[in-house]
Amino acid sequence: MPFLRRAAALAAALSFVAATVGTTRAQTAGPVLARTAAAPITLDVDASHAVQGILYVHEIIPAGGGPLTLVYPKWIPGEHAPNGPIANVAGLAIRAGGATLPWRRDPVDLYAFHVEVPAGTASVDVTFEYLGAQTGENSRARLSTPTIFTLAWNKVVLTPAAPDYSQVWIAPSLRLPSAQWKYATALEIEFANEGELRFKTVSLETLVDSPLDAGVAQRTFELGTWDGAPVTLAAFGDTPEQLAASDKTVEKLRNIVPQMRALYRNRHWNHYTFLLTVSDVMPGQGVEHHQSSDNGTNGEFLTDDNALAGGADLLTHEMNHSWDGKFRRPADLATPNLQVPMIDDLLWVYEGMTQFYGNLEAERAGLRTEQQWLDALAMTYASYDTQHGRLTRPLADTATSSSFLYSARGPWASERRGVDYYSEGELMWLEADVLIRRLSGGRRSLDDMARAFFGHGENTGPQVLPYTRDDVVAALSAVQPYDWRAFFAQRVDAVAPHPPDFLTGGGYKLVFTATPSAYEKLQSGRRKTIDLRYSLGIVANREGTIGDVLPDSVAFRVGIGPGEKIVAVNDRALTGQPQLDAALRDARSGTPLRLLLTAGNVYRTIALDYRGGPRYPHLARVDGTADVLGAIAKPLAAVP
Repeated sequence: MPFLRRAAALAAALSFVAATVGTTRAQTAGPVLARTAAAPITLDVDASHAVQGILYVHEIIPAGGGPLTLVYPKWIPGEHAPNGPIANVAGLAIRAGGATLPWRRDPVDLYAFHVEVPAGTASVDVTFEYLGAQTGENSRARLSTPTIFTLAWNKVVLTPAAPDYSQVWIAPSLRLPSAQWKYATALEIEFANEGELRFKTVSLETLVDSPLDAGVAQRTFELGTWDGAPVTLAAFGDTPEQLAASDKTVEKLRNIVPQMRALYRNRHWNHYTFLLTVSDVMPGQGVEHHQSSDNGTNGEFLTDDNALAGGADLLTHEMNHSWDGKFRRPADLATPNLQVPMIDDLLWVYEGMTQFYGNLEAERAGLRTEQQWLDALAMTYASYDTQHGRLTRPLADTATSSSFLYSARGPWASERRGVDYYSEGELMWLEADVLIRRLSGGRRSLDDMARAFFGHGENTGPQVLPYTRDDVVAALSAVQPYDWRAFFAQRVDAVAPHPPDFLTGGGYKLVFTATPSAYEKLQSGRRKTIDLRYSLGIVANREGTIGDVLPDSVAFRVGIGPGEKIVAVNDRALTGQPQLDAALRDARSGTPLRLLLTAGNVYRTIALDYRGGPRYPHLARVDGTADVLGAIAKPLAAVP
């Protein structure tokens, strides 16, 4: 595919930095900038056996005689956790002068390796294997299928310990599984021939920020330009048929760019590439980067309207992070290297506001309808309004503890709380938008704050501009005077039994009916779930295995717990959600609902005395009020 070229990065901070907290670090993009005289690390990655789940890595690292500590990336940007998959590193050998050198793993920092380099040495030769078992969370779960390969460079690099990873220089190269495989990345190519790729020298910061996708079946979609900077979607599928997007679908995807431009006005990238795998084999994900995003979703995403609507916010969410998360970043997440721990306490801005704009911009671009957006809000609000864990745990704690919450999903989710700074953060920022519009008489909105704070300044290449909580409060106050500090103290720091209320001022109220919305049916089908949380207090998969039981619910009070499986309903084998809804309607007459449950090889029948029928959340208009949510959902006027 044609390669997107990376322009030279800025050599110095821009003049507007003086008005912000912290310092701006221009992200370097190659040998254009002055750097130390030391030769770069040569990094060769052999992916010819990637479809078998193994990569072979060879590095030549400049090093003189004496003690040397090599480190493996630990805290991975965008994953907010010490997720560097060190357990997948095997076969490590370090050589110098033709001899193999003994190395020792640090007994405290398991991501560090110590070695004594002989005197007179100019460089060490490092080889290891990356074992790509597709398990775990985030990028750890993604490597290769027989037709798709994804490379997050943090998996395949060891470097000397250094205080600033923007000053560690890497000359990367890659061998694809075969010459027939196509590829896409934000890196600038120097040489390509028969599946052998060599990229221009970049900093470790830029390398880790520039993943690569490759595959046999590939299609490129040109989505437009932004002041001359191209935006491209590079899609890779299990089969060519999965890439056969209709003209209507492509037009919706193209709408993303003008809506983002209308929101932020200024870009902080020189080109942008959506990397996208559409696959029923490769695990999905979404990870943000300055000039690209690494996205994965189901195989029907580009060819089925329901699949597109169900996952519509994937691309808009990750692109939004180029402003909120990459360019503007919480100061404690703007760490100088990949070994320093990240402090995640402002993820309710980084992820919460991006969740708000990811969903909203998907709707504004036409990937979802306004009704689907409203239905999704109803589902989100109702789910948090029945979440038991919020009675003891504030939203702030879900952000602070995010590094283990991503992998803590499972039973007792309502009691545990999860990564709630995403969707509860979305509700909070929606409430802030409603409040700004009401207080300003409709003259201002959250869009004005986002434009000034995240679109800040003028078009630039990739940069990091840190911020603090005080900066967020000041930015909101500049748009609309209000006690925003108290607003966040109540919604972020305090224990609150109910989620943020965007309904009262938004012109809507939450209601429950016996029938799910079309959007809820779509999502339940996509997730293959049975949802009885608002009636019995149970969430199960399509086969009946119970994933969660809400504390104090009907199911909880009769002793049902996660892990049990619903085998039969009223003495009939389980067939799915419609059968359960029919049984709930029948139970209104007073006949107890009977569930046959099994756990292991033990069976039991439970009678539930519940007469409320099926219950599904919806938003209903409040007569005589302004439709503020409708105003928020309106697509933004294109910027000339």
